[in-house]
Amino acid sequence: MPPKKDKKDEKKEEPEDKVQAELAALQGAKQDMELGHAILVDKLRQCKAENDRLLQEIDNYKARITNATQDYVDILQHREEQIKAADARAGTLQQQLDKLQAEIAQKTEEIAKLKEVNASQAERLEDAASMVSDKERLEDTVKKQHDLIEQRGAEIKVSKAQIDSKDAALEKARSQMEELSLRCQATTQLRVLFGEVWLVQTTHVKLKGSVPHDREYNVLAATAGGKQLVLHGGQSRTHESVARETAVLSLDTLQWEQPETTVHPTGLLAHTATVTGRNKLMVYIFGGMTIDGHLLNDLWALDLDSMTWSHCTCYGLAPSARKGASLCATEDGRRLYLVGGHDGRTLLNDCYYLEVERLMWSQITPSGPAPEPREQHVAAVLGKYLFITGGCSEAPAAAAAGAGSLAAAGGDAAAAVGGMVGKRLTDTYVLDMYTGPAWEQLDDGAWGNNLVWLKQMSVNSVMHGSRLFTLRPNLHEQLEELMVMELTLPEDIERMKTAKRRDKEQVNVLELLSDAAATSSSLEVSWRPPSKNSERITGYKLMVATSTGVAREVFQGKGLSYTVTGLKPAAEYVFCVKATYDDGSFVWSESKAFTTKS
Repeated sequence: MPPKKDKKDEKKEEPEDKVQAELAALQGAKQDMELGHAILVDKLRQCKAENDRLLQEIDNYKARITNATQDYVDILQHREEQIKAADARAGTLQQQLDKLQAEIAQKTEEIAKLKEVNASQAERLEDAASMVSDKERLEDTVKKQHDLIEQRGAEIKVSKAQIDSKDAALEKARSQMEELSLRCQATTQLRVLFGEVWLVQTTHVKLKGSVPHDREYNVLAATAGGKQLVLHGGQSRTHESVARETAVLSLDTLQWEQPETTVHPTGLLAHTATVTGRNKLMVYIFGGMTIDGHLLNDLWALDLDSMTWSHCTCYGLAPSARKGASLCATEDGRRLYLVGGHDGRTLLNDCYYLEVERLMWSQITPSGPAPEPREQHVAAVLGKYLFITGGCSEAPAAAAAGAGSLAAAGGDAAAAVGGMVGKRLTDTYVLDMYTGPAWEQLDDGAWGNNLVWLKQMSVNSVMHGSRLFTLRPNLHEQLEELMVMELTLPEDIERMKTAKRRDKEQVNVLELLSDAAATSSSLEVSWRPPSKNSERITGYKLMVATSTGVAREVFQGKGLSYTVTGLKPAAEYVFCVKATYDDGSFVWSESKAFTTKS
């Protein structure tokens, strides 16, 4: 039988058990702590992932805020530019409006004046008709009551005075009506010449003042500034004084004047003249025929400031003595051109030029079909062209008869003029001085067939710049009507067309179209690219803003229209489109508001 343990041994085993128990408890606590640590590590990992996700969202929000801020800055800059442009356009439009209002006021005043004139003329015509009726009634009364002539004599005298007064008023009204009728004859035509379009404008005016008489073998020239026409010399069967007469027509006042000159050339007819004005206004006269029938080839100059004549000594190959030639000056006044004439034996169509500064003559030989030889024609230089028009292809026998008195005085004017029947020419030729030079026919002159009033050897036309002036005599051989034909060359018309096209060119802006297709929840918006460099546009960006001011991008691409969906009904949305070019530059359109349907 084993020995029994005493109580002391039992007491020694109790602390070990207690340690074991504590170790077991600590082991369990360790396991609990490891479990808690794992849980905390997992939660920390989840928090870190959530934190990374939140940081990513923050970065995304920052990027969106940056983009939105840039877009708002672009929109703000664009709006400021639009406001400045609108202010500038408003100023321009205001100036145009003021100008139009001033023109409207002026036209209104002119219309009112014309109405007053028409009313006055109507009253005058009524008065004239009434007086004619009174006159007829009085004449009938005189026939029926012959026995009362003595008793009614005083009354008839009074009535006659009234009739004379009304006749004077009627004559004045007739003169005004003639002037208005002439102005109403103005025409504007487009003619095709040399395969190109030329613009021809014709006006008619009545002349006043000391009206000179029509004559033959005279000269007519325009001053360099185109403000005056100078008529000199010539021959008339009814007015012998015209050979030494000088008449000046002011184109501003339409008044004729006949100034008194001290020294002047020998009495001439069939000479030629032109005007230059480089340093001062000068009238040059070449050749012609003296009163006793001798042909000349000298050159005279009239100073329009002092109204004095001087003889010019020339050098070089001078033209032969002739009458009826044409003389004209270039626009700069450096050269005078002489064409055609009659040398006493035959008609000519040769061409010379004079260098004015050196007074040196030279001859030129153009190519192409030359104009028919002629005399008493008109020549002018316009740009690169030399024009000649009119003239007579043969010396008329009538001129020989008119010069008979001169031949009887000791000269042989009849022989110098010739005895053939003249053929009046109204055609027009042009010499292109830049290519050749060469002649071409500009107009066959068929219009001259109806001008039966025009004398055979009269020179009533002169060209200055692009205007052709023609003096028309009345039945009393007075030059009281002026026809002005203004010619616009093809290059001038082309310049006008180019300027007009340039004015009508589309403004170089990006434009939102106004015809948006709307439904209750969508808007289809379209835009038009700028007309210039549209091929360089790489894409468009469409922005939309609500009434609250919230803006967002709804489209980016190369299309020219886009349908925005998900919109509120009966709501207003503001759109703006941006075009970006291949070099990075861009342009914004003006903002436009569209409303969805309810």
